[in-house]
Amino acid sequence: MHFNLEEQEQLAEFKAWWKRFGKWILATIVAVTVGYGSYATYGWWNKKSALGASKIYELVLTGAQKQDIPLILKATADLQDQFQSTSYAGMASLVAAQVTNAAGDLANSEKNLRWAVEKAKVDAHQDIARARLVSLLIDQDKFDEARKVAAASVSKPFEPLILERRGDVEFAQQKNAEARKFYQQGWDLLLKNADASDESKRLLKVKLDAVGGRS
Repeated sequence: MHFNLEEQEQLAEFKAWWKRFGKWILATIVAVTVGYGSYATYGWWNKKSALGASKIYELVLTGAQKQDIPLILKATADLQDQFQSTSYAGMASLVAAQVTNAAGDLANSEKNLRWAVEKAKVDAHQDIARARLVSLLIDQDKFDEARKVAAASVSKPFEPLILERRGDVEFAQQKNAEARKFYQQGWDLLLKNADASDESKRLLKVKLDAVGGRS
């Protein structure tokens, strides 16, 4: 292929420019390509993880309907091991804890509640698990441990509930003055929350009245 003088000059200029900047352009192109590929792979993996986790979670719900505890525990363990980063693992742990508790299997109930408290990816799942774990420990007369678990911070919507549980720890040991303090704090927060259910207020009112009533 033949080039005229002007084309030859342009080609020479391009070669000089490429020699100076070409490697940086290539590096940028590679970085962008790899970055996009990583992003696309990450998105694909998230979708795949969610789909796989949802199918296993269906087994948990099926097991709950049939009261098939071995199935529930196996599916929950699979979610905890393989899909810890999804919300399904936390939800399954709560279901497993509830069903095993009802069946009198307190060890597995506590195990799954502790997993949710420590590793669930959704704050609400952690907070619900914490409140239920406190109740479970109270039922086993493990008051010091229950007090320790209840003293941890929770997200704002669950503050009244954890305060109620702190009151439950004290009430279970007949420490009515201490229990009243926590019940009162929980009650005050509930009154400020327009979304608080009537049932939560009713239950807490019963407890508060039992230790001396509201101020």
